[in-house]
Amino acid sequence: MSINNEIAILERLEEYLSYKETDKENRFFVTGDNTFTRKARLLQSIRRWQTGTKEGYREFKGEKTYHGNLAENGHETGVNFLHHEIFDYVKKRISEKKPYETIEENRMMNNFLSSQPMAFNLFYPLMKIVECEDGQSKLANVVNTLLHGTIKIDKVTEVGLEFIPSYYKQCLNDKTAMDAFFRFVTNEGKSGIIAIETKYTDVLGQNEARNPLPAREATQRDGIKQLFDEDALEEIKLGKIQLNQVYRNFLLTECVRIQENLDYSLSIVLAPKDNISNKEDESKLIHILKDKYKYKFQVFTLEDFVESLNAEFPEESIFKRFYHRYLDFRTAEYLLRQKH
Repeated sequence: MSINNEIAILERLEEYLSYKETDKENRFFVTGDNTFTRKARLLQSIRRWQTGTKEGYREFKGEKTYHGNLAENGHETGVNFLHHEIFDYVKKRISEKKPYETIEENRMMNNFLSSQPMAFNLFYPLMKIVECEDGQSKLANVVNTLLHGTIKIDKVTEVGLEFIPSYYKQCLNDKTAMDAFFRFVTNEGKSGIIAIETKYTDVLGQNEARNPLPAREATQRDGIKQLFDEDALEEIKLGKIQLNQVYRNFLLTECVRIQENLDYSLSIVLAPKDNISNKEDESKLIHILKDKYKYKFQVFTLEDFVESLNAEFPEESIFKRFYHRYLDFRTAEYLLRQKH
């Protein structure tokens, strides 16, 4: 649908805003949303409305609040997913969910704004693409373009989603997970893993794990402690640097490298270019890594990644649909301008 046609069928901004069950006429923006989250919530409210699905609600102390980005009965209709195969895979993962996994059914099925179903919409098609050798090479081209030659990847051999290793107790002993990962081989036959944290509007956790000791101990492991500046290691040991989610995601990747005897490991954050909510923590992590290891943690815009996928896989319409669903903010921006 063209932007002009989309705007033509959208009448009033207020129709996509939140409201209380007891006061349907009083529509409002969600308190606490920053500028980007407000825009993204509006876009996902529009996308939900375009599916023809009624908005869902959250209930607190017996009062229902309806939000445009929530769908009703998404677990039956699959409206939160770009293809029925993705929906089927999500249902399978939920039915086979292990006790330590963090897949949340309601969020997956009904929350259009959540980054968890977004990751499945983006990476499940890549799981299918790497089932053939040509797809493995093409996806490697995409990754190499982003990494600018940091590591020369020959093939991406596996794509995974919502990954917590079965040996997690030997890592950080908590539920820190990779939103997605790429396993790869280089031209020299060396193996590696790229852990991917996907964010949409998310602000990553600022607090340490309930038990911070395993993460602190991980920074002292042989093979990991060499990555950090000596002063930073001491500050971590003393608790002066709190190992919040950004740090724990990085440490999980390095623990997996050691446990699986891999040659390479990288941690990547993918987020829309306007979501800068975690920039400070990301910069701090890069700062405390030794210069020769700073490449191990990198941040890319979701727009650049999806555009690279569209360039490498022009025949795959799903990546164009993904861009339209999550990153084409023109309609939301237009409606917000009318408000002001």
